[in-house]
Amino acid sequence: MTQLPTVPAPAAPALPPKPGYVQAIAIMCLVDGILSIIGGLMMTLIYICGLITICCAPIAIYSIVLGILEIVYATRILPDPILATRPATYLAVMQIVNIINCDLVSATIGILSLVFYNDPKVKDYFRAPYCQRPA
Repeated sequence: MTQLPTVPAPAAPALPPKPGYVQAIAIMCLVDGILSIIGGLMMTLIYICGLITICCAPIAIYSIVLGILEIVYATRILPDPILATRPATYLAVMQIVNIINCDLVSATIGILSLVFYNDPKVKDYFRAPYCQRPA
């Protein structure tokens, strides 16, 4: 009995390595998200103790919501391959707007994220076929 030659299975297309800027954006988002939640909770506590909650509570809530969104997005772009389908430029803009809370760290990270998103390698990475799956 002769054995038929086996044909190797076609190899899956190799995924390009994740650019360093994408990893940097993920780490910065995660750290800033944690800091925004802590800062928002501290502001809420200060406003409650100072009895000026009605006027300033929305500002603290903005920081908490931003922190939650950042952590969720960071967990989507930290794994390799990433789970996000496109860059979250809205988060970078929200980080810059967080300057209303005197949060200079968040504003700086927002500006850096916008700069990193405009890098050609990052744009190509998000345009890759494995990033184009439905959300």
